[in-house]
Amino acid sequence: MRRTWVIVGLVAVATAVAGATAYQRGSNWKTFHFPGTRLMVDLGQPDALIRTSSLAQLPRDLLKAPIARDVLTEDLAFYYEQHEDRLGFKGAIKRIAYEHKLGWSDRILASALDEPAELALWRDGKGALRHYALVMQRNTLSKVLQEVASVALKDRQLKLAGEIETNNGNIKVYALAINPRRTILLLSQGERIVVLSDAGLLFDRGNKVVPAARTAIAHWLESEGALARHFALDEIKPTTQATHTLVIGAPTLSLGYASFISGFKGLRFDFGASWSTSVWIDAEKLPAAGLGDAALWRAAPANPSACVLLPVDWRAARTVLNEASKKPDLPDAAALAALDGAALACWYSDATLYAPVFIARLAKGLPDRNAALQALAKWAIAAPMSQQSISIPATAATTADAKAKKPTDVKTRGATLSKPGKDDSVIWRTKSNEKQGAQGAKSASPSSPAVGARGAYVVFSPDGALVDLVLDTLARTHPSVADQMPTSNATLVQLTPRPLAVMAEKEAFAALSGPGDANLRAAAQTHLPARMKALAGYPAYRLELSTQGKIASGWQQVQWRTAEEGK
Repeated sequence: MRRTWVIVGLVAVATAVAGATAYQRGSNWKTFHFPGTRLMVDLGQPDALIRTSSLAQLPRDLLKAPIARDVLTEDLAFYYEQHEDRLGFKGAIKRIAYEHKLGWSDRILASALDEPAELALWRDGKGALRHYALVMQRNTLSKVLQEVASVALKDRQLKLAGEIETNNGNIKVYALAINPRRTILLLSQGERIVVLSDAGLLFDRGNKVVPAARTAIAHWLESEGALARHFALDEIKPTTQATHTLVIGAPTLSLGYASFISGFKGLRFDFGASWSTSVWIDAEKLPAAGLGDAALWRAAPANPSACVLLPVDWRAARTVLNEASKKPDLPDAAALAALDGAALACWYSDATLYAPVFIARLAKGLPDRNAALQALAKWAIAAPMSQQSISIPATAATTADAKAKKPTDVKTRGATLSKPGKDDSVIWRTKSNEKQGAQGAKSASPSSPAVGARGAYVVFSPDGALVDLVLDTLARTHPSVADQMPTSNATLVQLTPRPLAVMAEKEAFAALSGPGDANLRAAAQTHLPARMKALAGYPAYRLELSTQGKIASGWQQVQWRTAEEGK
């Protein structure tokens, strides 16, 4: 998140030069050739959007939220103000003003920062929101534009990269080289300015303008609020609009799996004097039973770091996976027909960030429950090419009689699967060296996935210990999330800051364990424990829809409630 706020300031400082350069005319220009290859980004489909009435106030207004102030601290604002790229932008502006004898002042630059703007963001190849486009009005930049028009083409950091066509005529695209590693693109038409974080957002490998990118930019320049409309922000009543709005689309939040949860389209945070949270819903694509499922929270073990309700569209999932099954060795997705309704994804501090547990429900009226479960286990954890063996030991939730039963093996596609017994609670797991897993349960190693079932519930995790824990919870030998706090069909998310802080700190240090991460690891060891201690001091929260019952399409407000509220 910190990188996102830094981008806001960095780009805004450059906008003065950006608009000025793009607005001038000249005949002796050079074609700009950017290094590298085309970025795989669709400018017409932003992953996130920040809409703000003041770029300058954005970081400090963010810190008005208590949890942001305690965890991020004032370092966020200082980092934003002192970041090397922002200082580089400021230095470039001062150099241009000095060398060309322009009467620019810090007051003009500060005024440029204090402007309404829309900042769209896209993911890079690693999933980070690293690429961006800033769209804003010129307003206070008019003086800068007038003064720089006659000299910018003579400057060594500014080059003409090309031009694009719009309904209002052709506009020139300028490149501003910030340093040897970064060059931004600048475009201006009328009273609007567009700044792109990388030339690869507009040009292809042959340095030609990508038509789809050109269309998107022209739309931003010609139509005020075009980016906001992409996220349906024009549907929000003016009285509810905030000083700053942050929207993150479902593809980013779901790590690219948004097609499986098509009823959920995004999450929005409005903040300024106060905070609010909203969820973007497509009611027609929700599960038939609706968005929520109170019963699922009774299956989730207590004290998760986080639990998130997933309105899974199992039919869409089958369609995608059936298409993928044309590739060799990928199992048939027909087994997913046994599942119905929403699902839960939960993370626990004793496991890892990459090993959540998923809890789903079986469809009603299955002709053969055991056969359906066997097919699901085969689909989820069978590895045909590795000759793995899958067994069905009893869990802590099974009875003594069940423990004495010997399952019957059946061979299929190179893997050995076990038929579930007659007992209601069963588990499939790959055989491996047993070790202590989550909550101290004896289970397969975290690298060994498992599938379990009890009653109408099906459980899967890459860490088999979590499957054991869910089955214990269903058997009422372990407390559930519903035992800790009130839950209902309106409950969407549950957060427990104490284990969340433990997991976040553990994962951060694990990510910085490489030989080239010594400096970052030292900084984390200095600052991170105190931040996580502050986070751990907060109570558990649940996020609930403001209204229960039938859900309409569009933005729906979400309430943050503590564990004690509603008891």
